[in-house]
Amino acid sequence: MPQKDYYKILGVDKNASQDQIKSAYRKMAKQYHPDLHPGDNAAAEKFKEVNEAYSVVGDPDKRGKYDRGEMDMDGASGFNPFGGGGGFSASGFDDIFDMFSGAFGFGGGQTRRRSAASSVGSDITYTVELTFMESILGCKKPINFTRVERCPSCGGSGAKDDSSLKTCDKCGGSGQVRQVHNTIFGQQITVGPCDKCGGSGKIVTDTCKSCGGKGVVKKNKVINVSIPAGVEHGAVLQLAGEGNAPKGKGGRCGNLLLVMSVKPSKLFKRENYDLRVTVPVSFLTAACGGEIEIPSPDGVFIHKLAEGTANGETLRFRGRGIRTARGITGDLYATVSVEVPKGITRSQRRALEDFERDCSIKNYSKKKEYLDELSKLYQK
Repeated sequence: MPQKDYYKILGVDKNASQDQIKSAYRKMAKQYHPDLHPGDNAAAEKFKEVNEAYSVVGDPDKRGKYDRGEMDMDGASGFNPFGGGGGFSASGFDDIFDMFSGAFGFGGGQTRRRSAASSVGSDITYTVELTFMESILGCKKPINFTRVERCPSCGGSGAKDDSSLKTCDKCGGSGQVRQVHNTIFGQQITVGPCDKCGGSGKIVTDTCKSCGGKGVVKKNKVINVSIPAGVEHGAVLQLAGEGNAPKGKGGRCGNLLLVMSVKPSKLFKRENYDLRVTVPVSFLTAACGGEIEIPSPDGVFIHKLAEGTANGETLRFRGRGIRTARGITGDLYATVSVEVPKGITRSQRRALEDFERDCSIKNYSKKKEYLDELSKLYQK
């Protein structure tokens, strides 16, 4: 029987390390697990194929035999992970069971209960508009948003008072219901919130007038947030517990996710923590040298430009780029752009012509090199 390409099944290279193989297996096993695709035979077969591949190349000894072509693909080498014989060992799969136990409630025949108190409210996404300088220097911003909060009148129960609550007849007040699933591992039991009472274990008979029985109300809130220096466009700042409250008395609020929207700068270009700026320079300053003004996060500083600075020459100023609260410091790169004057007068033109006549080819090293190469190129 032809040997299957287990590396291809796991999506890794033949020279992949054992850690890379294990990581790929965990990802694919979670993706195709039958509990995520109930009734999907194709996903179940793929899950079985992935486990089959990992049972071989995930074991260094079996992998060696497989790479040498010594594996019996009919199962004689004891490789069938789901059969009753063959010497298959579940070692190496403990981690994947641990990974799924929290999600599907199995592992060692025990179930995991998720009470209503473990419920979490939804997150809120808020876009923060920043200027370029605010993003690199950091700033404080007022955040005005609307969120769902637990009703102060009923405390989140949704009931008029305690006498307006009765025990749920479906879950018996536990807030949980059990479900049995038949999987390739056998019968598995999962426990989830009761769909009738929402996991609270109580049914409301007379609703709270403040929230209409929802247990939550919408409120406007304003908070001042410190934006750290060096944030980039698209960065997300998470404020734990500032999101929406869940329904019911238990649980915790979600998070407030602040998405940074940075307006581009007309002067600076950001490259990670480095800054680049183009500085226009007159012909006279470039030729004779002189002082130029260079912008930086700390303000404008003066730099003495060397005589004969060429157009496009880049100056590096170490540590004058972006500085973050974590101690990361970038550099500032200033590129010289020699500007050719436009709209010159007749007298200015005559002065330039006189200047050009006074210059020799020695004053133009690049031009001299260019003419020399031209001469060589067309020599017979």
